[in-house]
Amino acid sequence: MPIASIAVPACLLLCLALGCQRGKEHAVVIEPSAIRAYEQASPVDPFGAGTGAYAALRDATDAALALSWSGRLDDFAPWLDEETDLVERALALLKRLRVGQGDVYAVANGRIAMVYERIATALTQASAEAADAGFDADWKDQQGRLWDQANAFWARCARGCSTGGPHLDAWDLRCRAGVADSEAKLLP
Repeated sequence: MPIASIAVPACLLLCLALGCQRGKEHAVVIEPSAIRAYEQASPVDPFGAGTGAYAALRDATDAALALSWSGRLDDFAPWLDEETDLVERALALLKRLRVGQGDVYAVANGRIAMVYERIATALTQASAEAADAGFDADWKDQQGRLWDQANAFWARCARGCSTGGPHLDAWDLRCRAGVADSEAKLLP
């Protein structure tokens, strides 16, 4: 009997013996608050530093996500203008990514979805405050349209990441959570 044929069953027995110990480990409990925190986070960029259109798109979306609205109605219109400029820049860059690697395009859609989600959230809050204060702004009650946009970008991201390979698993989970969250916001 050759040595190779003995080594394979011995290796298999060793693997089975070591694997049997796994049943004694405690199960991992995932708390709902931890899942909710993950839904708001941006996964690590699976492409490293990146260059070209994707890097510029990432810079535009990161800049949009870094802008903070003070929460005051007087500051909302200027903040919205800056956010709009950055998302329009990102959308122009996304057009360059349509032809090329599908995984890059999928993640780019997820990045844009995060910006739309952030704008829709702020717009929801600002619209409620404007209504309470008796203001009639041109942006009031437009959050449904923005939640719809966020949902469409999340859906494209989820479709692309689900078939893109294991390096996109974190983005796949984030985009699926984004689809579910934005769909819930669209319900009457």
